[in-house]
Amino acid sequence: MISKHLLSLFVVCLLLAGGAGTISMQEPTDTAPGPQHQPLSTTETVRFATPSISVADGHTMIALDGATSTVGQPGAPRLPVVSTTYLFPFGTRVNGIEVAYHESSQRQLQQPIETASAPRITSIDVTEQPAPPATYTGGAFPPQPYTVTRGGGLVNGERATIVTVNMYPVQYRPDATITSASRASVTLSYTPPTSPAQTADDYDLLVLAPQEYAQALQPLIDYKNSHDTPAMLTTLDDIPAAGDDEQASIKLYIKDAIETMGITSVLLVGGGVDDGIMFPVRNAWIASGSYEDYFPSDLYYADIYDANGSLSTWDANGNGRYAEYPDDMSAVDVYPDVYLGRLPATSVAQVSAVVDKILDYEEHNQMLNTIVQIGGDTFPGDRENINEGEYANEQVLQRLPGYEATQLWASTGTLKKGKIITNFYRGADYVDFSGHGSPLSWATHPPGDDSTWLPRQTLYSPYSGFLYVDANWVFNVKKLPVVVLNACSCSKFTETPNTLAWTVVKKQYGGAIASYGASGIGYGSHGSTETDRLFGWMEVNLLQGLYEDKVLGVVWANALTDYANSFDLEEGDYKTLLEMSLFGDPSLAIEDGPNPDLLWP
Repeated sequence: MISKHLLSLFVVCLLLAGGAGTISMQEPTDTAPGPQHQPLSTTETVRFATPSISVADGHTMIALDGATSTVGQPGAPRLPVVSTTYLFPFGTRVNGIEVAYHESSQRQLQQPIETASAPRITSIDVTEQPAPPATYTGGAFPPQPYTVTRGGGLVNGERATIVTVNMYPVQYRPDATITSASRASVTLSYTPPTSPAQTADDYDLLVLAPQEYAQALQPLIDYKNSHDTPAMLTTLDDIPAAGDDEQASIKLYIKDAIETMGITSVLLVGGGVDDGIMFPVRNAWIASGSYEDYFPSDLYYADIYDANGSLSTWDANGNGRYAEYPDDMSAVDVYPDVYLGRLPATSVAQVSAVVDKILDYEEHNQMLNTIVQIGGDTFPGDRENINEGEYANEQVLQRLPGYEATQLWASTGTLKKGKIITNFYRGADYVDFSGHGSPLSWATHPPGDDSTWLPRQTLYSPYSGFLYVDANWVFNVKKLPVVVLNACSCSKFTETPNTLAWTVVKKQYGGAIASYGASGIGYGSHGSTETDRLFGWMEVNLLQGLYEDKVLGVVWANALTDYANSFDLEEGDYKTLLEMSLFGDPSLAIEDGPNPDLLWP
């Protein structure tokens, strides 16, 4: 069971990768219920290294030791960002944040500054990529010295108010000069909650499903209750109509379950398309050009609270279109408040098959310390001549010390359908796909060849790519991996009941125990920037999370939270966060079961 005690520290400044430092302030002694606390204020100093300047391909590149990311606005100067995250007890009111820069110096650039490229679409179905963005011609950039992201979410199992300050210590000016600061003063004004947040501690897992699936789910509920994961099942018929529509009513029910029963994980059960949807879907209206207007976002059901502890509505303008960019972003918190997964099942038989797989995995899984990695040249033609999918696979492997990888790559001629199927059968903890996708399939390119799709068709499968029908040939009954799909739309279950991400999970004899993937058009980047942001970042960090954190829903929630804390969010970032989906039991731990009995040649 996950602890639900109040955060022991009142303010914690987290050290992100390369961040400014770690600072903690002890909780005030007067935290008992009573009159509202008086506003408090603290000022912290953040120091910056001297920017380094280099020139490549006629463009100036700015780097900064300690930077956590770079500005991602397409066409704008690519400048370093230093993001620092502060955690407060849930319910803290953050009244104001000010950043002042000190000890600035100026340098003249001799070549045009490097600009951020547009996100690249990772869809098999999209034949044209977005046009290169126009070069930035505005005034000083960034126009603001810092931005702030606020929210409420789970951090190490504790509910917290999260504030991330994104600082821009380097500013570019149209006369081709940069101004850089050596330090900044960050002042935070806040009002502590009148009393610690208290919730019940009766249940960990809430399963929500149509009535017709209740009997098939009961063995899962019984198993969880007998193995230290208190679980309860609620059918959709039993959820009060308390919201504006069925989706809002479900969200309010989850909120009540958090506050009155202490649930930390939620499993949604039910899929379908068009009029056959068995579990209500909340669509997010973040478009991808003319290719996609909206997509299903299960994060809606996990994003319960905003930074102030109020309901995160996702519809700031009240027009019934949720998560419209940019109009609704003030009402989209992005930080998960529960660990959430979905089984988009369309039949009782599918539910029973997946429940049987989960129970068998809980009892008999054996970790093998092996991973299958599948990639090629996702975006041929980058100036570095890098095969992005293979590069991302390598970045993943660096985060998994002690793991052995079978790499099925376009560059080595090993990326074939038969080899993918064979390596599922041989057994692995994880299968890592990095390339392009559609709801029905995954594929990539040979090096430098954007007109050819791999893996090639075969006699038994006459279409290029690894399709959902190819997954039906996977009979790895004894060892089920977790599949991570860095690709477009492989989890878009509202498009077809046979998405690749769901097919590998629902398969009765073999396949996967769970999958992570995009429920809409996904984005990547050219060359070595593939894993810096967007779905390449997700691929690397999800698999690192599986290695370190183990629990499926915790891995999903931590990836979203860490992403939101690492970047000044642009449109592509919001879409990445809102479409990242988990198909599987969020409370399942990826570890040895009590009765491992696998014998592998």
